[in-house]
Formats: sequence, C-alpha cells, structure tokens
Amino acid sequence: MKNSMLFLFLICSCILATAQNTRDSLKTKVDNSGFKEYYPIHVKPSISYLSNISDYEDILFDAKPTVYYSFYNNMRHIMQNSIDKLSYAIYALFQPHIRMYTENSLPVKTPSYRILLGLQGLVKTDNNNFFAWAIESGHYSNGQSGCSFSSEFADESPECHLVHNTINDQSNLSALLNRNNGNFSTNLTKLSFNFRLNNLNNENKPYKVHSFSASWELYHKNMFGFFDKGGYTDFDISIYGRNRFGFGYEFIHTYNQGFRYSLGAKTEIIQGAHPFVAPFRGELNLTCYPFNFNKDVGLFVAYITGHDNYNYRFVDSGNQLNIGITWDWFTPFEVKRAERIRNDYQL
Repeated sequence: MKNSMLFLFLICSCILATAQNTRDSLKTKVDNSGFKEYYPIHVKPSISYLSNISDYEDILFDAKPTVYYSFYNNMRHIMQNSIDKLSYAIYALFQPHIRMYTENSLPVKTPSYRILLGLQGLVKTDNNNFFAWAIESGHYSNGQSGCSFSSEFADESPECHLVHNTINDQSNLSALLNRNNGNFSTNLTKLSFNFRLNNLNNENKPYKVHSFSASWELYHKNMFGFFDKGGYTDFDISIYGRNRFGFGYEFIHTYNQGFRYSLGAKTEIIQGAHPFVAPFRGELNLTCYPFNFNKDVGLFVAYITGHDNYNYRFVDSGNQLNIGITWDWFTPFEVKRAERIRNDYQL
C-alpha cells in the first residue's frame, strides 16, 4: 500500500510540475524571467519501470524528479535577438534519484540527492547551431548513517573501520554492500560541453538536430573546493574513484512538422575505482513525444549495460531495461515557440 501511494504521489507531482511550468512560462514570455528557463545542458526528469541489475534487490520503479531554480537566465532573450553573442544562466539544481523496491521501506531505501550550483553558457552561431558549456558543483549523498559494508555498525565507528580494513582487491562489493542504510557521500564538480547541429526546414525551424556531448565529473573532499563539509573518507574514495567521464550523442527528428522522436546513446567511464567496479556504463534509448496537448512529455525505452548509477549501487553491474515517461523542457522548438507567444502577447 505504501509503495502504491508513493508511486501515485510521484506521478501527481510530475503532472503538477508540468502544469506549473506551463502557467509560469506563459506569464513570463515578455520579461524573460520565471520558473521555466532554457538549459541546453540538463537532466530530464522521469519516472519509469527499471528491471533488476543484481540478485540482492527487486526494483519496483525508478524516478528522477529533477528541478532547476533560476537565479539569472538571459538565454531566451539572446537566442531570439542575437548571433554569436554569449548568453548564460546561473541556477541551483536539485536532482533527487528515488528507487522503490518490492520490500518494506520508510518510505524509500537509500535515496540519492544531488544539490548543485551551476553556471551555463550558450552561443548561437550564424548557422543557428548551438555550442554550450556548464560547470556545476555541490554535494551528492544518500543521507544514510550506517557503515557502507556492514548493517551492524554506524558509519565512521571503530567497528566500521575494522570491517573496511578487511576489504581487498578481490572482495565482492555487491555481496558486502549495506543496502539498508549504508552511507554514500561526496562533493563533486562537473564540467560539461554540448554542440547542437541544427537542420532547418523552409520555415526556419529545426526539424533535425544532432547533439554531441562530453563531460568530466570530479569527486573531491571539500564542498565547492573550500568547505570541509559532506566529503568522503580515504576508504570511500578508494572505492568510488575520483573521475567520471561521459560522452553522448542524440539525434532529434520532427517528422512532418508534428511527431517528434529522438535516438540517443551515452556512456560513462569511472576512473580509479575499486577493481570489482565495472568502469563502463552504456545506454541506448528511444524517446517519442506523441501528445498534442503537451509536446514536452515523452515516452521512452532504454537498454542499459554496465555499472549502476544509483549512489553506492555503482558497485553493481549488469543489463537493464528501462521504460517510462520523461519531460524535456529544452526542445528544438523553444526559441521559435517563445518568439511566437511573445508576439501574440504584444498584439
């Protein structure tokens, strides 16, 4: 019953967020400020079915209710009025990752939280292509207090240290992991780049987009590089690895000026982790946006192979099927659509 209620709550929250985004964007087309802003480099919120990756847990569903809070964003204005001029955004990013399992939980077992501050820059070329970069920094943890590889002791206790001292390069970390309340905590900084090659139709609207991306994520002890809060221990970083490198490609096509779909592939490579950890993660996905009433809402299916991406579950690896709903706030039509709404508003 608790699982069903939480599932319903997440769906309702996503629907309300969509409705609020629509209302806020309609109110702010002229002054270029508001809840819904442009972020060319972004994580799409989603809720989905996800198949199991290990024999130790049965996944019920997976949800990523990501939210961006803008402090300043002039991308809409610059893209509508300028070429080769830098636009930028300053924002806070709250990126929870919630996974419900088919067992008792109060209410969610070891959720993930990323709370980041970000800066993005975007240049639109004279060929209407986009080059964007982003730097984001903050905290990533699951808010748990238990020893990472023992459910009997508290994190950082002498007993926990003794357990960690028994782990060597041959240890099976998936079998040892404390999945009930094992602590995961680090600070991070992520540098990302994206280039979008836009093909325009006769109405100067992008109908084919080739999107290329790359990223470097660094785990570090001090928050924002200065504050000794929320970091990892020496043992933690020997398991985590300090560096994560990402690469991706997405093809976005709008067929017959209506139906939109995308095909994508992305990878993540962990450098410096424990030998048991599979360094590679790959995803292939197909997303379509079939709803006339809201072109931001999509249905997706994805195949995943390699390590998991749910906090300390990166010690697990295997193959997964992912099917669900996603929301894409930065579509190929945002610039033209915003311009038309602004003009209609002024009439």
